[in-house]
Amino acid sequence: MNLVDAKILVVDDEPMLVEIYAAWLSSVGCMKVSTANDGAAALALMESETFDLLLSDIRMPVMDGITLVRCLAKTMRTLPTIVFVSGFGDIDQREMYALGVEAFVAKPCDRIALIKLLEKAVADRSTLWQTEFTAAPRQALVIEANCIDTAASLNTIGLGRGGFSVYTLASISLGKVAFQLHLTDLAIEIVGQGYVRWSSRTENKAGIELAFLDTDSRRWLTDAIACESPRSFIPGS
Repeated sequence: MNLVDAKILVVDDEPMLVEIYAAWLSSVGCMKVSTANDGAAALALMESETFDLLLSDIRMPVMDGITLVRCLAKTMRTLPTIVFVSGFGDIDQREMYALGVEAFVAKPCDRIALIKLLEKAVADRSTLWQTEFTAAPRQALVIEANCIDTAASLNTIGLGRGGFSVYTLASISLGKVAFQLHLTDLAIEIVGQGYVRWSSRTENKAGIELAFLDTDSRRWLTDAIACESPRSFIPGS
């Protein structure tokens, strides 16, 4: 989907920011933009209308963005693409990725960077993951797993719309990573690069957002995502 064709809901309790975001979207041709000033108002709108993209603040009165996303995950069969914009960083990103949030943008945000991120967020998966990092990541992950599942347990890889969670004994830090995933039951190797978005040494698990896949891996994984239709962006377990 192109951003200009998307039906978008902007949620923020600051009227000036709502007006700014709506103007930015209008400037690139987005004509189907609705607004709400808190999560409760957004939830009411989404009960009667379908949106392709939700751009929401986190800290809001009446109902905050986190509560909104949790409600959507419980009540909606199909989630919109969700992007958070906030000046606060004290949220459990692992949970939010698992509930379907695709990206987090810090306030104040740059117009060009935000529009570029939103364009990527609504793009068809087949058009993504085609460009390697200009410099090779300093950390690499090699995993042998039995198969892909909806959640990563021992010897499986959890698949989301935009990344995967994995059980690993390797020490891994947040940031760029190269990976090779050997799916032994399927005799498939997935090769690519991504971003470690969360990791837990106590659970020996990590969540990785996809950034690049080689041609064969991209073809196979986009088909697998289409078949599984996962709700999570990156599974949290």
